[in-house]
Amino acid sequence: MGGCMLLIVAAYMPLLAQHNMHDAKPTASGKRVEYDLYIDHLMVNFTGKEKMGMAINGGIPGPVLHFTEGDTAIIRVHNKLKNEETSIHWHGLLLPNEEDGVPYLTTAPIKAGQTHTFKFPLIQTGTYWYHSHTLLQEQSGIYGSIVIHPRGWSESTSMKEQVIMLSDWTDENPHEVLRNLKRGLDYYAIRKKSVQSWSEALAKGYLKDRAKTEWMRMPAMDISDVYYNRFFINGKSESTYTDVKPGDSLKLRIINGSASSYNWIQYAGGKMKIVAADGLAVQPIEVDKLLIAIAETYDVEVKVPDDGMAYELRATAQDISGYASLYIGDGMIMKAPELPKLNYFAMLRDMNSMGGMDMSGMDMKKMKGMDMGTDTSMMNMPGMDIKDMNSTMTMPMDTTMKEMDMSGMDMSNIKNEEEVTLTYDMLRSPQPTILNDKLPMREIKLNLTGNMIRYVWSFDNKTLSQSDKIIIRKGENVRMKLVNNTMMRHPLHLHGHFFRFLNAQGDYSPMKHTFDIGPMETVTIEFYANEEKDWFFHCHILYHMMAGMARVVSYENSPANTQLTLKDQKKVFKEDRMLYFWGQTKIASDAVFGFANVVGNRGILGTTYRVSYKNQYEFQPDYQRFLDKRQFLAAYIGADIRNTFQVVENGKRVDRKVAIIGVRYLLPMFVQSELRLDHLGNARFQLSRSDMPVTRRLRLSLVGNTDWEYNVDFDYNIGKRFYIHASYDSDYKYGAGLTVLW
Repeated sequence: MGGCMLLIVAAYMPLLAQHNMHDAKPTASGKRVEYDLYIDHLMVNFTGKEKMGMAINGGIPGPVLHFTEGDTAIIRVHNKLKNEETSIHWHGLLLPNEEDGVPYLTTAPIKAGQTHTFKFPLIQTGTYWYHSHTLLQEQSGIYGSIVIHPRGWSESTSMKEQVIMLSDWTDENPHEVLRNLKRGLDYYAIRKKSVQSWSEALAKGYLKDRAKTEWMRMPAMDISDVYYNRFFINGKSESTYTDVKPGDSLKLRIINGSASSYNWIQYAGGKMKIVAADGLAVQPIEVDKLLIAIAETYDVEVKVPDDGMAYELRATAQDISGYASLYIGDGMIMKAPELPKLNYFAMLRDMNSMGGMDMSGMDMKKMKGMDMGTDTSMMNMPGMDIKDMNSTMTMPMDTTMKEMDMSGMDMSNIKNEEEVTLTYDMLRSPQPTILNDKLPMREIKLNLTGNMIRYVWSFDNKTLSQSDKIIIRKGENVRMKLVNNTMMRHPLHLHGHFFRFLNAQGDYSPMKHTFDIGPMETVTIEFYANEEKDWFFHCHILYHMMAGMARVVSYENSPANTQLTLKDQKKVFKEDRMLYFWGQTKIASDAVFGFANVVGNRGILGTTYRVSYKNQYEFQPDYQRFLDKRQFLAAYIGADIRNTFQVVENGKRVDRKVAIIGVRYLLPMFVQSELRLDHLGNARFQLSRSDMPVTRRLRLSLVGNTDWEYNVDFDYNIGKRFYIHASYDSDYKYGAGLTVLW
């Protein structure tokens, strides 16, 4: 490896070890540490329903892999999946390019029934993790943790440790989750009570704010895209760690291995001392809570109080939709404070006060609804209703964790000073991290962009498959300026490198491999380019990456990859090119009607249809292509085939069958405008609005055009894919029935 890599390693502070979560034990011969990892399907039941997941060595998560600095890792990954290829990426490890594990980019995929042997030196210490980089397999369970002990480490003389692997679980097939996100299905928002309907806005005094948001063509505010059935610490929603005594200190190696969930970390036993971030030592700092981004790691030291209780370490999803708990100690339970639910309308108001999407250069610290990582007090939790905050502590009647009220308990050891939340500006490297200023500096600017309506995520309005590689040269310094032009947070990860995250610490800015960037924030990172070949750079929200938010950082004049051909490497761009099929059918008293679409990132092939019980029919197939970077403007070509709109020729009524061309443009308030021309020279202008949330479950759709056709449609949600339907149509009159999404 390069000389800079060795300098980075030299800056590492010694970190300590912990026990395996599974029984997978390494076999070591000198400096060779070997593991066998078996990837296979596993039937699981986390929610009362049996679902198919993916496991490593029969467990979710996979085993903790222990190494010592200077070891050589020999890891055989066996693909036991019947018809699927797989992969393993070693997140945060500095290793040869071809061992990095990104299929078709750095490493050959592991085909079904095959075994791939990874071999690389361990030149660092710290807390890291591994996961599949194939499609959405990570969401299904293919992930685990890595602990690299410093030279000379001894378990008997070191602080006790525990790995904290955070993850999220959905009973849905992850591919179905992504399809639902692509089609704009709002059932996840219904489940999380984050719809922000017009009736609720009116009742709570936020009608103007709701209207302003829609006027700017911004979807309803949300923190997380997906509704999750469970959140886990080490594969469980609730567990106990008892290998400690009152007064002990304990190191927690916290890893956020979630697919798309940020987590608030709280400890009921007092303050948490942060000693490392992304595997590298930082100057210790005590906090009361921290927001850990997806794919980040923190080493945190906690104290077990002397009162003999079990103190909760709680990981709460950022959208406050659920949490997982680890109780540290043996005794009555002391719970962490409850975090209040988010006030999405307050967040809307804050966002609107900043001018909507045109917010470059604005101070996010003034926006309480969006600045989730910069609060310094629990009393300033963003978008949260403090009057609903319940911090009552409870404890069990006995060791079975039956709870009783402890509101009268003396909690001066916990609440005796202002609560502190970790911010990036607090992270300080123990040593200077400045780069050699005699080397040339390559500057790269990337804008984080996206279309939440169509769920397309990108850099500079280009998905991975639409973009060129980012070219850099070995031996130069690289400065990347990232500007987040979206209203979502994004955890960005650069494979194979550590970089300076420029913060308030100046020359002592911390070294990281993953960083969070908030809405409308600008972040600058710097690194010495000492590698070769191609490295992945992407958002670590799994569904954002799959939807296109990724780039390839490529070293020019590099030798060819021995595992892959150029034809193979082109396959890395296939993920955001995937097509998605969906539609809906309304089975009503007047007719059967609906639509069916095949959707890609740049275009939609689809048809609307309607067939009555009186032999009336109409079909409009067309293909539309988006023309602008925001994907508001589209041109289309198709046909209009019907017998409901009849014309008279020579005294006879004939059906309408015409070829059409036209344009569609999304107006404020999500009103779809459409101007079309048929091959007979007839023009038509149409306005429509779909799925307007009147209440949490009631949706209103309207359409009208210059052919004097109009329709009013109500749908009431009764399940994930089912609605009760009622409508009035100018041609078909009144109708009612059932709407089915598919």
